[in-house]
Amino acid sequence: MKLTYKSSEKRPERSFLVRQDRMPCIEQDWHFHKEIELIYFIKSTGTRYVGNSIGNFSPGELYMIGSNIPHLFKNDKEYYANHPEKEAVNLIVIKFEPEFLGENFMRLPELQNLKALIKMSDRGIKFSESTTYLVHHHILGLVNNRGLSNIVELLKVLDVLSVNENHIALCSEVIPNVYNKNEKDRMARVISFLTDNFDKKIELEEVAKIAYMTPNAFCRYFKKKTRKSFTQYLNEIRLRHACRLLIEGKMQIATICYQSGFNTLTNFNRQFKALLDCTPSEYMEKYHNHTEVV
Repeated sequence: MKLTYKSSEKRPERSFLVRQDRMPCIEQDWHFHKEIELIYFIKSTGTRYVGNSIGNFSPGELYMIGSNIPHLFKNDKEYYANHPEKEAVNLIVIKFEPEFLGENFMRLPELQNLKALIKMSDRGIKFSESTTYLVHHHILGLVNNRGLSNIVELLKVLDVLSVNENHIALCSEVIPNVYNKNEKDRMARVISFLTDNFDKKIELEEVAKIAYMTPNAFCRYFKKKTRKSFTQYLNEIRLRHACRLLIEGKMQIATICYQSGFNTLTNFNRQFKALLDCTPSEYMEKYHNHTEVV
């Protein structure tokens, strides 16, 4: 996996991209692009990586990713095993540039809320269930509409999203994309290794070797690029996987602890409490009582 730059997929006859993907699984690299991206998951689950944020994604969720923000949405191993059908993934992608209606478009006084939303998208945005419900039919309409009506539908979506405050920023701060080519390859190798092996014992020296660095140099480099320590980042990957297993409710908490890569239940509970401000059992209770858990 490499951190890749994706050039515009926009067609000459359209001012922005809309596509619906139905496929067996999500197959993409950690990537970034100039366009702002809306991703609406109709069917699919997995882990999301946006900037330095790690979390889970589920059906019915809507995200907005800012320009040039590295991101990856990846199905978990369990999803492949439990969904062998050809259309196990169903999602809609919308990509647009802020100036897609002309250079003066964003200067209009009526667009103050939209400009604030786009600025916030540099940290990645997850919209609430209620806000997503309001734009659901407009997003579906974008797939088949053509001409002026398609622009109108997108503006309706952006209008609703910009005036509703029921959303959260995924990253605590903007993480600028300042990777050169070698750094892109290095970070991509590290993230790929962590996402594929988080459930196993991982030594710092092993990961530093993948990055062709000494352990101390790697720790400084990783903290500079992600604003998180290596251990913190790895624990977040493990805990987000544990969250998904807790929601499924098919395993005991002790089993989930070890299957998520933790060596002791005590450490698992402590790290879980630190990240999510609740215990694993409290997390399950909140979820099953329909309390939104991010």
